[in-house]
Amino acid sequence: MEKLTKPPPKNDHDTITSFWGIYKWPFKKYNRYAQLEGLEQTADETRTMAKALRYMTKATELGLSIDGGLGWLSGPDTNSKVVERGEKVAVFGSSRFAPEPQPKSTKVGKAASPFPFPSPRLRYPLGSSARDGSSRISFLTRMLREAGYNEEVVENSLGMLLGEDEQSEEQARTDTPTVGGFSWQDSDLLGLDTLSDDNFSASASTTIRGQNAATGAPGYHSDDDMNDNEDERPFPAAAKNARSKTDNHPLKPNDLTSAQKEMLLELEWAQRAFMQSYAIAVIDNPSTFLNIQTLTIARLPNRHLPILRRNDFWDSLPGLRSLTLAVIPDWRDVVKLPTSWVQDNRMQPSSAVSCVFQLLHEQISQRKNITTLHFEWLCGGEYAPGLFSRNQHVLVAPVVSKAMEMVNRAEKPGVLLLPYVEVLSLKNCWFSPHIFTEFCQSLKTSSLQSLTLDSVSLSAPVTPGAHPHPATHPNHHNNALAQAIMFAQQLPGIPGPPPAAPQVPVTNNDPPVQADWLDRPRTGSWADSIEQLTPGIRLADLRYSRDMSEAPAPHAQSSLRKLAFKSCGYIRLPLDFDQTALDEPINQHPIPSTAHIAKRINDLEGIMMKPNDTMLGTVSNHIDDLEASTLENAWGMTIGWGPERAELKHEAQLDGISRAGLGRFDGSIEVAPTFNDNR
Repeated sequence: MEKLTKPPPKNDHDTITSFWGIYKWPFKKYNRYAQLEGLEQTADETRTMAKALRYMTKATELGLSIDGGLGWLSGPDTNSKVVERGEKVAVFGSSRFAPEPQPKSTKVGKAASPFPFPSPRLRYPLGSSARDGSSRISFLTRMLREAGYNEEVVENSLGMLLGEDEQSEEQARTDTPTVGGFSWQDSDLLGLDTLSDDNFSASASTTIRGQNAATGAPGYHSDDDMNDNEDERPFPAAAKNARSKTDNHPLKPNDLTSAQKEMLLELEWAQRAFMQSYAIAVIDNPSTFLNIQTLTIARLPNRHLPILRRNDFWDSLPGLRSLTLAVIPDWRDVVKLPTSWVQDNRMQPSSAVSCVFQLLHEQISQRKNITTLHFEWLCGGEYAPGLFSRNQHVLVAPVVSKAMEMVNRAEKPGVLLLPYVEVLSLKNCWFSPHIFTEFCQSLKTSSLQSLTLDSVSLSAPVTPGAHPHPATHPNHHNNALAQAIMFAQQLPGIPGPPPAAPQVPVTNNDPPVQADWLDRPRTGSWADSIEQLTPGIRLADLRYSRDMSEAPAPHAQSSLRKLAFKSCGYIRLPLDFDQTALDEPINQHPIPSTAHIAKRINDLEGIMMKPNDTMLGTVSNHIDDLEASTLENAWGMTIGWGPERAELKHEAQLDGISRAGLGRFDGSIEVAPTFNDNR
């Protein structure tokens, strides 16, 4: 979000006029961004939106795309190839947006910055143009005039404001106390980090500061105080060298400035107002949307889903046939405290599973008219760019009411039922094998005809009766120290007994059994799941055709005719249960990252968001050779990414995925419809 990188200027203090002069004082009420406040007020005009939508009588498709910035923030963790491609989110069919033009190279002979942000020397705190070098003076002049000062005293007052800020700049940065995790200097959009050495003393911060955070009174410094502290102020060059490398990034996802938090807060207010007006406008015009057949929600934060959990909203779309739902899980919650401070609270992204499940269970599954459904998570996975996002942060498929129920086998959770959906597609999510089988079996007995899985992964099988907990150690073994139990048990000073002779294993003269791809696959594997769900040929049918087994039971009656797989495979979880079935052979371990990638990871790790969620999975780029043979020979699957994904593979390698696409498979299983299906 480019605007979040450089939020609009906003004064964090009011100007009080008194007999003694002007004073800077906190606002009595929370000070809003004018543009976002106007946007929220416009969105609140429900009647206007309802009137506008009233004329859409011939429309057959509705689209919605909202991103409030409360999900995963990539910040400086960008992929150059993805930026060059400039791909936009498609709302109405294929995207018609052309890639944004790239900025021209610098003409002064300096190397262009690898980050898409302006040089610190080119930033102006409050000016709208880089040509206006006195933008800060203009801002303060306008502020004084609005406060009621005439032209005679504006110049003197302006000099006082500039002089005070120059004197208190460094002291405010180093000495201002924090209250409740809020620092007054955090609201500075461009502080010392964005100033060069040669204009250090001539520039000032964007906001008007100098207030005592403990008392709420304006800061006051006498000449004696300034002289006493003059020697204690750090030299600008020394302060600059002491700064962290990450200070060059204006957007730090793990450490947002106060201005950025306030912008996210007000943006969420405006979007919530829009969503409420949008839903009410649809509800108030049921006759207008009789022709709507497709609803595409290309992006929507999960916090807005409860607005759509209304019967009257979906009743107003009686002709709706196809629904696309792409949800952004919330990673943070930005709230305004009674003190008008803005607080950033971290959230578990997996909590979004409950919101989506409730919408699907309470509304979508009850609608006979909705026969086509697509769902995907916009968070992490194979298609997410960035060193800290690619192949990571994959969420649970929202077919259970809580994310943890996906791996909880101590109790049997209820699984989502979609009795009227005929075409279902899922993207960028994961299942546990037993929930996947149960979910698909329920679909087979309903109206489902086609199931498409795009970047869907299976976890290792969970033992019945188990309830995995967060892993306490990556190599957790109960008897890890048992080998030392009988060590040095003799009395002190007395030699210990001789060690026991090693036992020679019994010789096995039987030849090793060669596993065959026709054998029954591992329980919980993709081959095992496809064997149970496929509408076409099964391994049991192939064994019978080769006189290797008895005739299998016939297929159960089902309307399912097509299974499609796109880059499906396995996923690992930070949970304490047996996942050895997904272990890679020693000779197939990932190739170590290059020095460039390792350096970028080291430089950015401190400012990136940290997931504290055990239900976020990591894609595994490995599949067992025997299972790969089964998928290839029995159902014609393709293992690994082919030439059609060469661009995606290259992008993934730039994000440190050295074996991108390995262990993933593509293909489809389709049978012709029977007479009973066409009647």
